[in-house]
Amino acid sequence: MTGQVDFCTPKPAVFHSLNEEELTILRKNSFEVDFKEGETIFKQGSPLTHIIYLTEGKAKLLLENSNQTILMKIVQESDIIIGPGFNRDYRHYFSVVAIQDTRACFINVDIFKQFIELNTSFALSLIDFIHEDTVSHFDKIKNLTNKHMNGRLADTLLYLSDDIYKSHEFLTSLSRMDLANMSSMTKESVIRTLKNFKEDHIIDCKGNEFKILNKEVLIDISKKG
Repeated sequence: MTGQVDFCTPKPAVFHSLNEEELTILRKNSFEVDFKEGETIFKQGSPLTHIIYLTEGKAKLLLENSNQTILMKIVQESDIIIGPGFNRDYRHYFSVVAIQDTRACFINVDIFKQFIELNTSFALSLIDFIHEDTVSHFDKIKNLTNKHMNGRLADTLLYLSDDIYKSHEFLTSLSRMDLANMSSMTKESVIRTLKNFKEDHIIDCKGNEFKILNKEVLIDISKKG
């Protein structure tokens, strides 16, 4: 991690409803920090003093307990990271770790709360974002609970292809353990299932390079669970 870099440029859509005076206040009460791949941006259980969004790079959002880690989503550029601890107990309920060199903007939580109280459009935009994020978390938990291993890993590969890398071919810095944490599987089960998908010519993978060869079949596996 490097030190403070500069004031942030507010990229997320929820900030579009702020006026120029509010944007100036935001910039004066925020700063950017660079994180190397593998560095923790914040830790589950730590104090929530700032709202964070990424200005560059990607990070993984981890829900951790003593027995299991669930990789809930990949956070990308312009994604706001705000959890249930905001305006409650001001603690982080998950960890966020950079999966490549990443730059994050830290916004003072009191200033963020002030915008919510004074700007109705901003508050409504933020509520929409939180609802959308919550629904995606519910869908993920439902899929992890109801689907078999093939379906869960198919979901993970489709998510990476469609939502994160936006290509049927992608190079990821995610490890096999990360894929396991995304799919609620063991590392060994992920390796075995990837091998089966490869033998069936559904995907090709060499190390961290992936290619979706038959997306229709992968979608069908996902649907059937």
